[in-house]
Amino acid sequence: MTSITKQIWEILDNDVTIKKDLERGIINVSALSQYLLDTYQIKGSLDSVISAIRRYKVDTQLQDDYARIAKALREAVVSTKTHISCITLKNSPTTYKYLGQLMSHEDFLKNDVFRLIKTRTGVQIVVDRDSMAKAKSFFPPTTMEETTEGLVELSIRLTEIGWDTKGVISRIANELATQDVNIELLFTVYPQVSFFLAEKDLVKAHEALIRISGRGAQA
Repeated sequence: MTSITKQIWEILDNDVTIKKDLERGIINVSALSQYLLDTYQIKGSLDSVISAIRRYKVDTQLQDDYARIAKALREAVVSTKTHISCITLKNSPTTYKYLGQLMSHEDFLKNDVFRLIKTRTGVQIVVDRDSMAKAKSFFPPTTMEETTEGLVELSIRLTEIGWDTKGVISRIANELATQDVNIELLFTVYPQVSFFLAEKDLVKAHEALIRISGRGAQA
């Protein structure tokens, strides 16, 4: 019984979504117990798993963290930009030669939708749909890996206190994952966090933010 209890508690400790639902008291313990038995192939009875869950104490620190994150998001300014595109370039000297020309062009210097992300393996340029063709014209086909269209930028402008609140980004990312929303790109520069998602997921992403910020409860 002790080993089953320990196993169940370890599973719950590492599943933030289940912990959240246990905190709210909105989860069916019997159904959860059966789910854990089926998913993790626990060698124990249904009653033993139910008992372990009922004796599990949700971490009060987690609840405090959630409250701080919710407050940070309620105080944030949320905005969106649609029709976003992304160009992925090879990480090569040739790429940077043409990249310098693009960055010095006044159309891109003034463009509000222009992000540059460099990784070890490549470079990604984020622009609005109308600027996509012009941005691509700066680079020979041999420098380009792929292009992605139909993205949306979900931007969250945090207060100074909100920016210093630990776990904000991971909390949002976890909630988006539970809604089957994939994060295509993530860009952070104080005080703003930008999630780039498929446009079809925008409504679900907004709903996720409302839930974790508690804005809906205030309305």
